[in-house]
Amino acid sequence: MSMRLATGHEVVPMSEEWMAEKPETRQIYHRGMVRIMPEGWLYPATAPHFLNKIQDFKFRAEDVLVVTFPKSGTTWMQEIAWTMLHNPDLDNPNAHESLLVRSPDISQEMTHDGKMIPKDQLEMFNKKLETLRPGSRVEDGVVMQLLEIMPGPRVIKSHYPITLFPPNLLDTTKVVYVARNPKDTVVSFYHFCRVIKVFNYQGSFDNFVEEFMNDGLTFGPYWPHLADAWRRRDHPNLLIVFYEDLQADIMAELHKINKFLGTNLTQKQLENVAQQTAFSTMKSRGEPMEKGAFNKDLLKSSGGYIRKGVMGDWRNHMSPELNQEMDQWIQRHTAELGLSFKWDS
Repeated sequence: MSMRLATGHEVVPMSEEWMAEKPETRQIYHRGMVRIMPEGWLYPATAPHFLNKIQDFKFRAEDVLVVTFPKSGTTWMQEIAWTMLHNPDLDNPNAHESLLVRSPDISQEMTHDGKMIPKDQLEMFNKKLETLRPGSRVEDGVVMQLLEIMPGPRVIKSHYPITLFPPNLLDTTKVVYVARNPKDTVVSFYHFCRVIKVFNYQGSFDNFVEEFMNDGLTFGPYWPHLADAWRRRDHPNLLIVFYEDLQADIMAELHKINKFLGTNLTQKQLENVAQQTAFSTMKSRGEPMEKGAFNKDLLKSSGGYIRKGVMGDWRNHMSPELNQEMDQWIQRHTAELGLSFKWDS
C-alpha cells in the first residue's frame, strides 16, 4: 500500500522478496525500504516522515545548502562553504569542531534506522538535543531541531535531491550542487559502505557497481539525482560545481563560489580557503564523523573516510568488462542530459 508525501511524490514500500534478493544492500534497516516515485529514490522506510518535516522547515536567505549524491565531494564543499563564510582569515575558534556540528546533514535522520547504528550513538544525539532544547522529541528530527537554533549563516548538507525540498527553496536559499563522474563516485561509495557500520557492506565490488547501475543503493538512483539539479542549472540561486573542476583548478572554482555566495573574499582569503580545504590538510585533521560509526579495521586498511581525493581511481578497480558496461550506461544518460565528465587528472 502506497502513500503520498506533502510534495505529491508517491511512497512505495519495497517487497520482502525484493529485499531478499540482495540482502547485503537491502536488508540494512529495521523498518525496510521505500521508493519515492516517480524518480525512484530508494530510502529507509523512515524517510517519508522526515521528508514531510522538511516541508515545514524554515530555510533562510543566508543559508547555503550543499546538495550531492553521496561521495561526490560533499565534505570538501561543506568545508569550502563553511570556511568562506566563517573562517576566511583562519582565526575562527570553532574551526576545530566536527563538520557534523558546523554543517549538519539534514538527510541524516532517516539513516538512524540502520541495524548497525550503535545504541550509544543514538543516546548521544538524544542527550545533545535534550541539553540544547529541553522537551524536544527525537522523533521530530534531531538535526532539523538543532538547525532551528543554529545561528547563521548555516551551511547545511543534504543527499536528498532538490525536488524533495519545499518548492520555493531556490527562491529562498542558495544551493551548491556538486557532481562527480559516476565511475569515481561508485568506487568511493563502495569503500564508504564497507567502512560505515550503518551499511556494513561485505559483498564484492562488481556486485556493488551492478546495484549502483540498477538503482539498488540507498540514496540512489544516480542519474535522476543529477538530472534534477541539471535541469535547474540556470536558476540564479543554484551553482553546479564539478568535483573534477575543483581538482583541476581549485582557485578558479573558489572565485566562482565566492561570487555566487557573495562573500567578497580577497585573493589572500581565497588562498586561505584553498589551504584550509586542501586534501592533505583535511585528512590530517581526521574523520568528520563520529568514531563509533566506523569499522575501524576496514577504515585503516581502505585509507580512511577522506580516502584518496583523486580522479581516475576507477581504473584501479574495474575490469575491462565492467568498465565497458559502465561506459554504455553512462553514454546513454549523458547523451540525454547533454553533459560530459572528466575521467582522469
